[in-house]
Amino acid sequence: MTLLRSAQQQAARNGLNLFGLVDARRFDACQAREQRSSSVQPNCGTIVVLGTAGRSSWIEYQRQGRQIPVGMSDDQIDELAMGGANALVDVFLQHGLQARVIDARKPRINFGQLAEAAGFGVVSPVSGLLLHPEFGPWVRVRAAVLLPGQPFGEVADASIAERFRPCCGCLKPCVAACPGAVHDGFGNTDRGGCADHRHRGGCEAGCHSRMACPVGAEHADVVAPRLHAHSIGRRTMQRWFGLGWWRIVPRMFRGGPRA
Repeated sequence: MTLLRSAQQQAARNGLNLFGLVDARRFDACQAREQRSSSVQPNCGTIVVLGTAGRSSWIEYQRQGRQIPVGMSDDQIDELAMGGANALVDVFLQHGLQARVIDARKPRINFGQLAEAAGFGVVSPVSGLLLHPEFGPWVRVRAAVLLPGQPFGEVADASIAERFRPCCGCLKPCVAACPGAVHDGFGNTDRGGCADHRHRGGCEAGCHSRMACPVGAEHADVVAPRLHAHSIGRRTMQRWFGLGWWRIVPRMFRGGPRA
């Protein structure tokens, strides 16, 4: 079995049914210096992008007799996914590859653009949500694994942005559906406003913009646990924007995406 196939199977066993490869040098060429993969791992040549999509994402996980408790929060599910990412790192280490994992909740690179480069879909120019051609917004990018060199050989450009444009001609129901009015309809989102709205108890059942999107609606989370109710867990947003007890923690220690 090839290393690539082994890695894909390991990821799938842990519910990570989105698995993509990105050429690190090609990706870095389009990024600000501080957001390049090389700023995290200087010899990085290949990036493995990991995510979950749709209700089917945990089928293999459950087939092995493991269950996700109904009451699990976004952040607890993220921890479960990170366990899968770390298990994948162990596979690479066994093959002599010094792999490094980046948690999407503690981003040091642009995960939206990384997901596009991996072929997971496009970032909506209306809502800023990542939209997959099959699953629509019912996806979550969970982590990235940085690898030295090109252990899988040359990585082709997997982007589908040129041929997949789901928001063209759409009436933008995602913008109108947001109770926090955080989307301007041109791809800009007031993430601080979204964090404050959710901190005060809003959108507990899921993101209204996500639920209003017609793309991939048949894959929507309709029963608990809701694996893709939000792009970012509530506790993570509280940390990023200094809400609750996080207000006493200096910004430099709270993490979060760079401006």
